[in-house]
Amino acid sequence: MTAWIPKQGDLVALDFDPQAGHEQKERRPALVVSKEAFNKGTGTAICCPITNTDWKMPFHVPIAGRTSLTGFVMCEQVKSLDFRSRGVKLIEQAPRDVLEDVLSIIDASIF
Repeated sequence: MTAWIPKQGDLVALDFDPQAGHEQKERRPALVVSKEAFNKGTGTAICCPITNTDWKMPFHVPIAGRTSLTGFVMCEQVKSLDFRSRGVKLIEQAPRDVLEDVLSIIDASIF
């Protein structure tokens, strides 16, 4: 049986501990922004955590009503995480418009 590999656009639950400073912590949902080939090749997935707190941040993408989850994708907290050691579990696939909104913010922030 082949181990499951997260794909870009997957909404997953995983453990963000340990953390430091203002980083999100504990087990929480996240959006996978890296592609499946990257995740498979590295054993890590680049993710943005999801928070239920509305900080009124321009870098947060609301997902309530667009997915089964509530809250906001935190585009400013992009992290590369070992998905196996952090106990990743698939929740659902994000709608294309949510993924595009998140990738657009990340792109504008980095490039």
